[in-house]
Amino acid sequence: MKKSVFALLLCVFVTSFSWSQEWLTSFKFAKRLALMEDKMILAVWENSASYAYPVLIEDNKGIKYEVKLFEDENANKLVWEYFVPVIISESNYDDLAAEYLTDKNYKYKDRFNDDFLKVMDPNGNIINTGFQDEYGILNLTRLIRSYALNLSFLKSEMTGYFENKSFSSAFRLAVKYLDFATYAKDDVKKEIVNLSDIYMNEAKSLLEKSNFDNKSALTQKIELLDLNKDLILGRHRKVYRALKKTNETSIDKINKSLYAFLQYASLKGIGKIEESLKWQDQVSQNDLNKIKFITK
Repeated sequence: MKKSVFALLLCVFVTSFSWSQEWLTSFKFAKRLALMEDKMILAVWENSASYAYPVLIEDNKGIKYEVKLFEDENANKLVWEYFVPVIISESNYDDLAAEYLTDKNYKYKDRFNDDFLKVMDPNGNIINTGFQDEYGILNLTRLIRSYALNLSFLKSEMTGYFENKSFSSAFRLAVKYLDFATYAKDDVKKEIVNLSDIYMNEAKSLLEKSNFDNKSALTQKIELLDLNKDLILGRHRKVYRALKKTNETSIDKINKSLYAFLQYASLKGIGKIEESLKWQDQVSQNDLNKIKFITK
């Protein structure tokens, strides 16, 4: 009941904001709203929003024109249509850095710290670490084309993690992100895989501290899922070589189907069609449906 009331109040509150085109100023609220609306967050540091922020917008004919992001009505309509926009207070920097920058690479930390617009998932993890300005000015239309992702595919796992961070919720979200990357456009596959890595690394850390009875089998599953990442990114021969070094008898029963999928997809991907067929019957129908996206 409380959640229903909160959701209703959230809808009323955000409607008033979107009509006025004002960006949100509560990061916590923005994350909850993004979860509810299956959207990514568009975030910027407070100091970066205090000056004219030029962006490029393309019209239907591909003609680009420059506008000021926080002053142009059309630009803000676009932002609200495709994202949940939020201006993050500089006073929150230390707490957010402590929460989000542990074990992150230089590129991620650089994007977290810079004045650039940051596209985040509802948990606050950045996806657009590799996106660059166009001639020194951000192309908002191109940013939308790449990162205005509909997250409804991840709804259950995203909500599970949002409400309760654990090995299980982090692992499930990481795996679901890999599935999401499988079906995604080529220009964002790698960055979605990178998001999956964030949650998988968290799952690994929690697994190491656990006393699960099937700890070794779960560790093996995570290792096999690392190969699945390579398949998604078109590195079929790399996966083929890695699997050649494995012994099928060492594969735990809970990982048999995943192992068969990796064998089938990698062999098919490098053109060994006949050899791949011996694995086909061991692959789940759900995984078979992914093959055309992995071996195209």
